[in-house]
Amino acid sequence: MLATLRVVFAFLAISTAGFFMARLADSFINPSGEPRLREPLVSKEDSRIQAIDAPAIEEVDAIESPTDSLVASYFGSTDGNAAFVLKRKLDALDLDHLEDLYIEALSYDLIDRKAFEAARIALERIASLDPNRAVQLLYSLAPAEKEELATALVKGWAQNDILSVWDWVDSAWIDRDGEFIDRSLQNAMFQEALDAILKDGSQYQIATDLVSSVVEPGLRNELADLIAFYVVSENPVQALDRLDFDGGDLVDNAIMNAIIDEWSQRDSLGAMAWTLENETQVSRDGARAIAKDLLLNGIYEELGRFHSNLVASHKRDSVAWESARLLARRDPVSSIEWLSAIESIADRYSAYSDSLFEIGHDDFQSSVQYAELAYGVADIDRETALFEALQSWASVDGEQVRQYLDSSDATASSVSLLALREALN
Repeated sequence: MLATLRVVFAFLAISTAGFFMARLADSFINPSGEPRLREPLVSKEDSRIQAIDAPAIEEVDAIESPTDSLVASYFGSTDGNAAFVLKRKLDALDLDHLEDLYIEALSYDLIDRKAFEAARIALERIASLDPNRAVQLLYSLAPAEKEELATALVKGWAQNDILSVWDWVDSAWIDRDGEFIDRSLQNAMFQEALDAILKDGSQYQIATDLVSSVVEPGLRNELADLIAFYVVSENPVQALDRLDFDGGDLVDNAIMNAIIDEWSQRDSLGAMAWTLENETQVSRDGARAIAKDLLLNGIYEELGRFHSNLVASHKRDSVAWESARLLARRDPVSSIEWLSAIESIADRYSAYSDSLFEIGHDDFQSSVQYAELAYGVADIDRETALFEALQSWASVDGEQVRQYLDSSDATASSVSLLALREALN
């Protein structure tokens, strides 16, 4: 028992001594006497900063194609010049990227006109670089989409090879699968192709040669009007110096008539002066257009000079014819003088009919007086002059026509007037 107590007291003594030695060591390390807590390896502040700076772990997206951003920015733009900007950006793309952009644009809702516009811009650029590739892309579309984009292909292709694209358009109203394409679409493609080369002022002769190959008169005249617009917008004298017309060919006349008509509307004196020096290249219709604008602009003295200096009688008659027609209502006396100046009897009677039509049916006396002047001064047969004037009035105011015939001595000697009188009873 005594031995056990000794062991216990020895253990307590050793533990007490160890405790006091630990406190003594701690007093040297922590002189303030405050309890010291165990610090973590990373402080709370440091862990918060690390949590902010550390990038979040995300799934890696596929690399975006440059065409995706181009199309998206175009669709999202409200700038009126967005199409122009897109065209400029496409100049830096190769064919593969251009095709990607074309396909990307068509993947959008095609009800949005911007989708077609972006596709048009891309297809035009593709066609300017590789027409065959552009044609393949076009033929892969549905008919409605093809109609929307066909002219864009033509516009791009024509920039580098007008002859090939012209031949292609000429046969394009039936495609390779035998599908019908609207004639109006084909005409629009012809116009787009011609417009593309006319922007280069050095190709007027090529343009006129192409128009000469067009058989359809309506389309030919529309294309001639397009040539005329560019010729006159540039410098008519310089542009016409590059054209070789002799005034005798139907196509030449159509193109030249369009040019003179456009030119005379803008500068009737300039068109007149050029025509007097190059009369063989201007048809009677061209001369007539100049006469019309001279008269509408009130340049009567120059109108007379123009008429008297034309060499060809049929062109002089055309000028007098137009002058008589336009003056019939405003100045009947001057109109009859121009009527008298027409050398061709057939043209004189035609001009008389046009003049009566110009007078119209506002005033019965105006028509009758013009008829009386015509057979009294312009050497037009009396019966013919009266019958034509009165016949047109018979359905408008038959009573006035009947009263006039009752009071005129012309009825008794004229079979046609007597028949008209009886028809009104």
